[in-house]
Amino acid sequence: MSARGTVATLAVVGLGAAWTPDAAAQTTPATTRGEAMRSLLRATAIPPGYRPIGELAGRGQFYANGAAVPRLDDGGTHHTGAANTASWAALRTKGHTGHGPQGAVYRVEDGVITGAGYLIRQTDLAAGKSFRGLTFRELPFPAAQALTIDLIKGSTPDTALYLWLWHFLPLEGSVPPMLPYGELPPLATLPATFEVIGRDAHPKAFYPRMGRHRRVAAHAARRAPSMTGNESVQYGEAAGKLVFIEYIFSQDDFVNGASWSTMPLNGLPIPPLDNLHVMHYEATPSAPAYFTAHMYFVPEEVYLSWETEPATVGRVSASAAGAGR
Repeated sequence: MSARGTVATLAVVGLGAAWTPDAAAQTTPATTRGEAMRSLLRATAIPPGYRPIGELAGRGQFYANGAAVPRLDDGGTHHTGAANTASWAALRTKGHTGHGPQGAVYRVEDGVITGAGYLIRQTDLAAGKSFRGLTFRELPFPAAQALTIDLIKGSTPDTALYLWLWHFLPLEGSVPPMLPYGELPPLATLPATFEVIGRDAHPKAFYPRMGRHRRVAAHAARRAPSMTGNESVQYGEAAGKLVFIEYIFSQDDFVNGASWSTMPLNGLPIPPLDNLHVMHYEATPSAPAYFTAHMYFVPEEVYLSWETEPATVGRVSASAAGAGR
């Protein structure tokens, strides 16, 4: 489904307003589509060095820093997920903070930024590479309303790309209320149908350097390209707060060139994303290989420090998170 012509959603800053670290906490949620469109960041806020690169995957016109380039992987292949986060935490202690916004692309419609995303090589996904710390804090974006993943066929199989795009406007329906950056939703906002999973994998089902995972048990764990609505969405929590939203994908779907049209992220009010990682998990005798996309509301340095569940997870300020980095 194309987002062309759709108008925007919840604002983070006023049109043309200067942004301060916690400006997101000072805004009033948009109640109409017109208000939401007027409150999105103008294209003039895009950092120097970005330029128009044309249309991508039928999703509108995009800007990139120079030429459109794929996101760099984390340097390894065929990891297990737990080992990945441990190695990433070790790298952070050595001062390696990842690739920042390298490879980011921004969609612009009617002079405002309505989406942000990354291009990932199909061959990298087929090879089981993982991608760490894709940041959304180069600019003070609003909460994402939906995720789409589209295959962009290349002139050769080696040049095919996937556009992972986060939409700041609803692809359909009314404008739902969302939260400002750093305001973590209480676990109590999650419906009781979302049950804790992974009890057999970690003590108290708490995954080190991630959080505790919850999903509607009646739904499949993986998001199939044919699914609609928010089927198979997962949430992560720690110390009574929701800290991420997640979808899981079969590696075979990427190998076979599947696309995902609309994956809602607005089933309940969430704050803007800080960062995400796309992590590969090896195949096991009982499960084919897959990827998880953990989309975090808290900075990487926060959750990568969790060997056990933290006592508290408070509101994260944009200044503490290094917004604009």
